[in-house]
Amino acid sequence: MRVTRWVAVFAVALLLKSGGDLFALGLKDVDIELDPYYSDVALTIPFSEGATESDVEQGEMTTYRGMLTRALLPRFLVLEASLNPLPITGVAVRKRARHFYSQAQATPSLNLVDAVTAGFEEPYAFSIFLGKVIDFNPGEQSLRRKKKGYVGYLASAGNYHILESRMIPDNWLEAEAKIKGDQETARRRMSWSFRGGGKFHSNREIADTYYLGIRRNRIDFEKSRYSFLLSSGIEYRVDFDKRSLSPISHYLMLDKNFPLYNGKMTFSIGLGYLWQGLDKYSGALAQGRQRSKSQVLIRPNLKF
Repeated sequence: MRVTRWVAVFAVALLLKSGGDLFALGLKDVDIELDPYYSDVALTIPFSEGATESDVEQGEMTTYRGMLTRALLPRFLVLEASLNPLPITGVAVRKRARHFYSQAQATPSLNLVDAVTAGFEEPYAFSIFLGKVIDFNPGEQSLRRKKKGYVGYLASAGNYHILESRMIPDNWLEAEAKIKGDQETARRRMSWSFRGGGKFHSNREIADTYYLGIRRNRIDFEKSRYSFLLSSGIEYRVDFDKRSLSPISHYLMLDKNFPLYNGKMTFSIGLGYLWQGLDKYSGALAQGRQRSKSQVLIRPNLKF
């Protein structure tokens, strides 16, 4: 039985144990996020009444410190199904419009299709989170980011891997400890993630890895002396080969945010770089790779 089937069975069992009926849990326990790069639906299940914590607006560094000091005793279960629309679009373009994809190879390190769609190694995932949840906007519902903070442990699984806009069969499992949050106030919108873990593959031509990752993104609605610099984002991830512990992948993305219409909409443009070493792939997946692989990334986005 595939890994994803085990995750689905486990998720259904937990739902049945917690009451079984999604509507009985209430709409406030279901979060939906729509984004061209990462969309998801998540069900939050508290282990006891009053488990949810709320927070108030604080400075950026104070917010980080507050989440770091939260106790890691799990008080919530979160079940999530996620989809990566643009990476899937890149796969469809390469499969259905091969000539267009070939013509998009501007330089050896810049394919315009991959530049816009790369950066995600899977088309979709099923995840289970155990930890604490901090609600930054209690009771509010939207199709944007959840405006919550998460501190705990996450396990994710899927059955496909994306390599250069190709879908590769692969039952994979990822486990990590993470601190993640999304917060919005009248003055700013901020998101962050600090995580470390491992990713393991059934496809022997894809290397198992340990990794460390950080992400920070901020949008200032009110201009200040340093808002042009602070209203930006950075994401970095490094993967280490499980056997040798040598770096085999680096991912870096820098974003600049431009708030529009008093913060009702934000245009962002990201410029990034993805490097993959020779040990990242082997066998048939490594054919034609005589050296490490580099890819320039361009990530335009419109956030509501």
